[in-house]
Amino acid sequence: MNSGQNCVLSLDIGTTGLKVGLFSSAGELMASAAREQELILKDNDRFEQSPQVTWSNICAAVRQVIKGYDPDCVKAIALSLQRGTVIPLSSDGEALSDFIVWMDKRGLPYAHKVNEIIGRQNYYRISGHPLTYIGGASKVLWLANEARDILSEGAKISPPESYFLSRLGCEELVCSDSTGTYLFPFEIEKKVWSEELAGKLDFDLTRLPRLAQSTEIVGQLSIGAAEELGLVPGIPLVPGGGDGQCAAAGCGVVQSGLCMINIGTATGVQTYLPEPLLDPGCVLNCAAHVVPDAWEMEGHTQCSGAVFRWMRDEFGAAELELERKSDLDAFDLLIDEAVKAPPGSDGLLFLPTFNGSTAPVIDQEARGAYLGLGLNHSRSHVIRALLEGISLEIRWMLDAINQSGAAVNEVRLVGGGSKNQHWNQIHADILGRPVVTLHVTDSALVGAAMCAAVAAGFYEDFYEASNHFVRIKETIEPNPVNVPVYNKSFENYRRAFSLLSESGIFGDLRG
Repeated sequence: MNSGQNCVLSLDIGTTGLKVGLFSSAGELMASAAREQELILKDNDRFEQSPQVTWSNICAAVRQVIKGYDPDCVKAIALSLQRGTVIPLSSDGEALSDFIVWMDKRGLPYAHKVNEIIGRQNYYRISGHPLTYIGGASKVLWLANEARDILSEGAKISPPESYFLSRLGCEELVCSDSTGTYLFPFEIEKKVWSEELAGKLDFDLTRLPRLAQSTEIVGQLSIGAAEELGLVPGIPLVPGGGDGQCAAAGCGVVQSGLCMINIGTATGVQTYLPEPLLDPGCVLNCAAHVVPDAWEMEGHTQCSGAVFRWMRDEFGAAELELERKSDLDAFDLLIDEAVKAPPGSDGLLFLPTFNGSTAPVIDQEARGAYLGLGLNHSRSHVIRALLEGISLEIRWMLDAINQSGAAVNEVRLVGGGSKNQHWNQIHADILGRPVVTLHVTDSALVGAAMCAAVAAGFYEDFYEASNHFVRIKETIEPNPVNVPVYNKSFENYRRAFSLLSESGIFGDLRG
């Protein structure tokens, strides 16, 4: 066993997968493990996840990571969590239901109702967020009104962070302000639950967990949890925070002028803010960063990696078969097929809005679409158009952030969608600017580790920690030949989405 080295453990608990990383105090990723996460589809609009299955996956992944290392080397544990996901908990942290996942739409009527009661602009002015089904607020209100039978006295409505911290040994139900800002209305300037909005919504704020900073030590690993994880009890527990904010920290977006594009199940486009900045259109999120005394502006798609995974699972049988027989990756094989088609896919356009749109245009009824199909189009065109459509939606988000007044000088590309060089070139060509990639693309894992390292006292702040944990791989320049092709594609993308959205056909298609 390796011993004598100080380390931190990072748990990135995502929607379609979870990852565990062991990092040295110097920022080196020493070991990692991943597990796929299963989504439970209740019907077309309800998505849940089992907390017990997720905990079992965490235990298995931690045991895999720590194998070969002295468990005493771990000096802090921090989490990165999916945001907008909600769970009711008993006063002692027991799960009272499965997780209601962020993409679940059962709370949509409450989102509409709150916008009517408070007013869209007034709600945004206070909270820094538009109220959509994606955030936790609509689900919190659904639980408070529709699930009173399971909300016993003292029960809380919490993000997954509270559940897992409790399971690890935290005696108090807490969550970081970076996840809290996506759970229920904040007074964003002060990073506290909004008493004004709670009053107007007749919601009891004692139903929510205590807010903590992302680097606060909130408990110690319990004896029972240590046995399950293969660790030693007493390790300090650190909230970490929302996966989006952790990812931004993990790719060095801890100072002004930098922007992260994090392509996972969904895509987050996020820039650092030294003070709150509201979008004049009341669409882009202004949220608490994991960096204390900082904020971030963010827009996010709702189906990026999930759409590509759909393509793989439904139409990639040949690639999946090759993956099973070799060490090749089905996603990479699909991209190899895609690049046989030319940039712009010979006019074929794809809208990846399978799960609605929340920025830069809010249309919660939006669906996906292929437009412009002709007999000249091949399978390669169809796959390439899908990849381009994801990148085009991201560009629309980045342009909106720029127009809000948050200057972006450099883009850092992370997440699963940043691992393939061909797709990275498509990103650069469509964005029309250089993109920087990192050696460790799972930046949420890195960001949570940075939270733990700062909390453990290895670094004074995130800026200092980023100089050790964030390791740039390369800068990809846009191909000047492809940029004008994609400028035309982008204009067609915006026009097509706007026409379909304004026509109301998306809602009609939902039946």
